[in-house]
Amino acid sequence: MTPVGPTPSERRAAVPGAHAAPPARPRGFPEAARLALADTQLRRNIGHATATIRRKRGEVVGELPDWQELREAGRAIKERVLRHLDTYLVELEAGVQRAGRVVHWARDAEECNRIVAAIVNRHGQTEVVKVKSLTTDETRLNEALAAEGIDAWETDLAELIVQLGGDTPSHILVPAIHKNRAEIRELFLRTLDDVDTSGLTDAPASLAEAARLHLARSSSAPGSGSAGRTSRWPRRAPSAWSSPRATAACASPCPRF
Repeated sequence: MTPVGPTPSERRAAVPGAHAAPPARPRGFPEAARLALADTQLRRNIGHATATIRRKRGEVVGELPDWQELREAGRAIKERVLRHLDTYLVELEAGVQRAGRVVHWARDAEECNRIVAAIVNRHGQTEVVKVKSLTTDETRLNEALAAEGIDAWETDLAELIVQLGGDTPSHILVPAIHKNRAEIRELFLRTLDDVDTSGLTDAPASLAEAARLHLARSSSAPGSGSAGRTSRWPRRAPSAWSSPRATAACASPCPRF
């Protein structure tokens, strides 16, 4: 498979999730549950994915004799940080500023989205390349940027699947857990018009390669970027942070800001 077809700017309108608002959500949990339970394919997808995740987790946990102690230590750290979050955030801001960076404070999702859009507009950009960020999912940043005429391109594979389908994440850690490989292949065949998909199969390696080629073309020269962070250490900011996705994102040319 090789990149073919139109440029990113020519493709914007063709990507279902780039500008369109996400599908209307059920009115509440009872209705959502009723619809989901009636979907037999969805139930099979979730059941298979959950069993696979549990099996793999069990294999990894079994490698560590002190797994439970490590888990409890992590939980205690998280709880302490949450109890003193105001102090740690101010400390983090000071560390970031010492490194010559800028921290923006937002009161709510609307203000957060407005700040991000203003930064992108100030730099004259019309596209943002994103690494997975649960916070921006919660604030609905993509929709806010679209309202400003700014395209947000997801680079996390699961988030890309959700975006291409005009869908919404179904799990906080595994956003596309509701899709099986055959459904993802069908989605890629319909939406990845900048990639030769004639040999595409539902094998994970084949799907990942198609997504890689698509992203290489869509985000080959990004002017701006957005990334989530799993954790930060205030006293060492910003050089010390943890993000399982940032390494993969930097395999492509990094955004200017």
